[in-house]
Amino acid sequence: MKKDISPRGAPLVLAFASSILSIPLWAGHQQLEYVDVRATSLSSQGLALDEENTAGSRLGLSAQDIPASVSVISKEAIALRGDDSSMMAVTRAAGFSSSASPGNGSSATSVRGFNGHSSVVSTYDGTRLYVGSGTVSFPADTWTVERIEVLRDPGSVIHGVGAVGATVNYVSKKPQFGETRNSLAVTLGSFGLQRYAYGAGGELSPELAYRVDLVHHQTDGYVDRADAERQAIAGSLLYRPSEDFSATLSIDYANTESAPYWGTPLVDGKIRGSLRRNNYNVADGLVEYEDLWPRLHTEWQLSESLTWRSDTYYLTAERHWRNVESYGYNDTSGQVDRSSYLEILHEQEQLGHRSDLLWKTGMAGMQNRLNIGIELNDIRFSHINNSPYTGNSSVDLNNPAPGRWQDNVGSATTRDFDSETDVTSLFIDNVLEITPEWLLVAGLRHDRIDYSRDDLARSNGQPESHIDDELSGNSWRLGAVFKASEATSLYLQYSKAVDAIQSLLSASNPSLDLAEGTQWEAGIKQNLLNERLQVSLAVYDIVKTDLLSSDPGGVQRQIGEQSSRGVELELFWLPLDVVSVDFNLAITDPQYEEYRSGTNDYSGKTPRNVPEKTANLWVSWQFLPHWTASLGSRYVSERYADYANTSKLPDYVVYDASLQWQLSDDLRLSLRGKNLSDTADYVLTPYGEQWILADGRSAELELRYDF
Repeated sequence: MKKDISPRGAPLVLAFASSILSIPLWAGHQQLEYVDVRATSLSSQGLALDEENTAGSRLGLSAQDIPASVSVISKEAIALRGDDSSMMAVTRAAGFSSSASPGNGSSATSVRGFNGHSSVVSTYDGTRLYVGSGTVSFPADTWTVERIEVLRDPGSVIHGVGAVGATVNYVSKKPQFGETRNSLAVTLGSFGLQRYAYGAGGELSPELAYRVDLVHHQTDGYVDRADAERQAIAGSLLYRPSEDFSATLSIDYANTESAPYWGTPLVDGKIRGSLRRNNYNVADGLVEYEDLWPRLHTEWQLSESLTWRSDTYYLTAERHWRNVESYGYNDTSGQVDRSSYLEILHEQEQLGHRSDLLWKTGMAGMQNRLNIGIELNDIRFSHINNSPYTGNSSVDLNNPAPGRWQDNVGSATTRDFDSETDVTSLFIDNVLEITPEWLLVAGLRHDRIDYSRDDLARSNGQPESHIDDELSGNSWRLGAVFKASEATSLYLQYSKAVDAIQSLLSASNPSLDLAEGTQWEAGIKQNLLNERLQVSLAVYDIVKTDLLSSDPGGVQRQIGEQSSRGVELELFWLPLDVVSVDFNLAITDPQYEEYRSGTNDYSGKTPRNVPEKTANLWVSWQFLPHWTASLGSRYVSERYADYANTSKLPDYVVYDASLQWQLSDDLRLSLRGKNLSDTADYVLTPYGEQWILADGRSAELELRYDF
């Protein structure tokens, strides 16, 4: 039996929503003086219900017309909050929490009861970033990002295999015609923070425009010996010889050296606050990522009703880890025993193309939009390592002497396996305006995956082997939107997604099928009081079947099942021209309906590292014409650290604040404080017998010049 979802919280949310529904009547009599919203930076932080959201549709639909829970994080909101990494920005969205570690590119999240990159898909300008052995590290910095679009819905029908929980689409800054504009930002802060960023864009000729963005970010880190550094470069050229045709050539590059920090060991099952800044890794540990992403986007309006779009792209990604990853406190010796001296390298190439036609036509007096297309991807992936990961050492709990990485404890670092994955996708999406009040949205996608893998002979005696496998799956959705008024829309949608049991780039079992996820979702979206009050409320029920489970004899079969149901609320409110309130709340009830691992039966348990409640609040006050003060908080409830639900990660509340001074039209000074209460229980994710902690209290000062 499923547990009840917050017997106290859910009724409050629903009651609040009911009160919102009554506002138009009240507002019509009491708030007629509200005609225009003052154009300030505060108003740009809303839910963007009237704007197109490409994460949720390629039909050109606004967020209000999409039968799913979608949201947007604008570049203005990102800048105000000082969220310089994608993880910091995305976890402000409803229902998202971090499960970041160096092993997943520090970018994995949890949402709607599902965790990791296979269930929470990342795209860049609508293009899927396929994951090799669990790692996504792109985009490296939010400076190159125009906005972040979020789809909380099984999004396989739009983005392919995966996305049972959500899709995060990072939209890059684009060239614009007109006067050249420049932006320069310098940030200095705690723990040796230095950040230098520059951006420029404008018109080169009546037919040609450009955009370039550069950023360098470095820090000594909150934890000892946790230096980190990243550089990102983004450039693009827009060629538009006519109103009917445009071509944009873009290239992004990022190089990231992350902190070689793999968590703090538990002592008697708990974190000791005095150990928060200790780093138990080796002195020469490293975590490095490098990405190159050139792409060409074209649009050609063949007629008033027909538009052709295409994207051609090529991704190269390199990953390198060299660390000791496992720490365990030895209560007999009082020391920390370290093991798994590992070195892993990934080399990945992704060549892809997507073409689609958008056809606007009529059908029996009804307006119709049809999108049909094909997407092709060829991904080559190499895994190099020193398996088996042997070696051990011990260090003092309070004053760990790091030592050096031992290259003689295991086999030599050699190529382990090579894989090639070909993905062919056909998709069709359609919206039919039955009446001005009713929209019917339907979509279908077929994915075919051809996978081959060569396991190579290594020094540990593993024999050579070859795998060929073929997988296919169908995803679809059917939804309806009812526009009760110009400001209010209600929706209902049923969708089906497919998800890979193992990575499509590194799977070792050729006999596994794709898992399936189905979801019911209903919700309401409102844009009230001349956009001063924006509300989105969603309820959902997801069931994912065909999970990999094993019987008591250890035989693996796809008999597992996980469910998740919950409610999500997003609210943006401008009670005054100079005051904004941004709030979201998510309550979820995830559960394994059937899941076994050998003799362990986890049926009825809650998936690990998945919070049942999250909330975010950000309040800004422009208390003087050129001064804005902001205070924010984020809450993540307790999470289980293990599948058996015997150990819990503590809940946490993190407080952030900012003070902005607009010295002139072009010059702005920002002072920010992060984790103001210095929350000691700010745990990102459990990692074996150690937990990975977030940064402590910090401050930063930024000077930005736009000219």
